[in-house]
Amino acid sequence: MTYPGHANPLVLHPHEGEYVVIGGNTRCTFKVTGRNTDNHFGLFEFEMDPGAMGAHPHVHHHLTEIFYVVEGEVELLAGEERVTGTRGTLLLVPPTAVHGFANTANAPATLLIMFCPADTRERYFAGLAELTKDGRRPTREELVSLMRRFDQEPVEGIEFP
Repeated sequence: MTYPGHANPLVLHPHEGEYVVIGGNTRCTFKVTGRNTDNHFGLFEFEMDPGAMGAHPHVHHHLTEIFYVVEGEVELLAGEERVTGTRGTLLLVPPTAVHGFANTANAPATLLIMFCPADTRERYFAGLAELTKDGRRPTREELVSLMRRFDQEPVEGIEFP
């Protein structure tokens, strides 16, 4: 029985959900988007090959982001601190905090990334996938333009990873 005005639960099994491939070696699966949560949050699964760069240092002005390492080892930039995240490591990034992440290990890694509010964050990753399609290397101007459309600002002067 369903009740008027109530949404149905969502079940996604491993490797289910709409996804994009970024840079040829990272699969970003949109497990939960703002459409599923009245824009409260989104949850994406980020599967990275060894050596894959996740995100260079940047900030969000309005977005809170949470990273949770599911599998493997991920280098995390948390403000001025560098942390090697292993299974079970969580990083909470409030608005305006500098952060970044990369798989610097020799094995695949999987992260869950939560965004609050959700906005249309999947459009940022879809845009990034398009810019890096077929091995293409986007220009800095293209990347910064995409970032700024989705509450993301690059931070210069920090070597990472």
